[in-house]
Amino acid sequence: MNNNSLSGQIPSQLSGLRNLLHLQLDNNNFGGNSIPDSYSNMSKLLKLSLRNCNLTGPIPDLSRIPHLGYLDLSFNQLSESIPTKLSENITTIDLSNNKLNGTIPSYFSDLPRLQKLSISNNELSGDVPSSIWQNTTLNGTEKLFLDMQNNQLTSISGSITNLPPNITILLKGNPICSNNNNTLVQFCGSETETDMNGNSNITCPSQPCPPPYEYSLECVCVLPLIVYYRLKSPVFSDFNTYVEDFESFLTSGLNIQINQLFINSFVWEEGRLRMNLKLFPISVDNTTQHTFNQSEVVRLRDMFREWEIHESDLFGPYELLDFVLLDPYKDMILSSSSSGISKGALVGIVL
Repeated sequence: MNNNSLSGQIPSQLSGLRNLLHLQLDNNNFGGNSIPDSYSNMSKLLKLSLRNCNLTGPIPDLSRIPHLGYLDLSFNQLSESIPTKLSENITTIDLSNNKLNGTIPSYFSDLPRLQKLSISNNELSGDVPSSIWQNTTLNGTEKLFLDMQNNQLTSISGSITNLPPNITILLKGNPICSNNNNTLVQFCGSETETDMNGNSNITCPSQPCPPPYEYSLECVCVLPLIVYYRLKSPVFSDFNTYVEDFESFLTSGLNIQINQLFINSFVWEEGRLRMNLKLFPISVDNTTQHTFNQSEVVRLRDMFREWEIHESDLFGPYELLDFVLLDPYKDMILSSSSSGISKGALVGIVL
């Protein structure tokens, strides 16, 4: 229900949906009303996103939502202090651009899956607990992004030296950055979160394939299917951590092999993740297949178009933005009596 023109009081009745997993009401106008306390009773909730809803008052106690993985209450007018406890499963906390005061809670140091903490543009004061990043164990692909800019933070309780490159800390606009402390120079400058990425290029022989063919992951010249795809409500903010899980999820759902999927690029769009995917034909019975056959093109297209890929709690619901058919796939579909779809719709399906 995000990006609508909902107004009035935020509906407390939604808390009666005890099996609800994702509640996303971003960019509505709830006229200065507060978040209902009853929302803490939605014990199965994985994602709560109420970004830019003109909400006021305190943040309710959400500690009774044990599996909450994503919380975005940014760009409201919420006041008082940050709740004293959240789920240990949480990956993303965005409370930026509110009127929150008090200190940074110590339990932020005990969130083993934390990927992003944004509390910028509030009225928080006191120390920045260094244990938030010192207690974090990250592997090679995991990242931790901490944005605490534009508050009233005066010191750091602990060390901030020798940080690994996959930890980003932003402190600009706090009194701590005005204390002529040379060790904080790199954390007091302007920086933004990187939100666009993709797989590295496929490394194959320098001799290019004849267009529109291109190299597959096996360095065979093939004709891919190109899919523009969006996760509408993922329960994380760092996709790099879950790339392999996503590849397994999607290829299993499509009943194709893992090396038939290539994530060409992805970009974040305020709580949603848009991707450009390529699906490659693969060898069958030791015979190289340079194109998908007609039945496979139709099968894959229909699985995306008719939402036949089972949803995942982690990745949430999805939408098909475009299913691009290069020549000769267009002719294959047009000659299929079972397609039942007009030529104009073959280029892309936008929902």
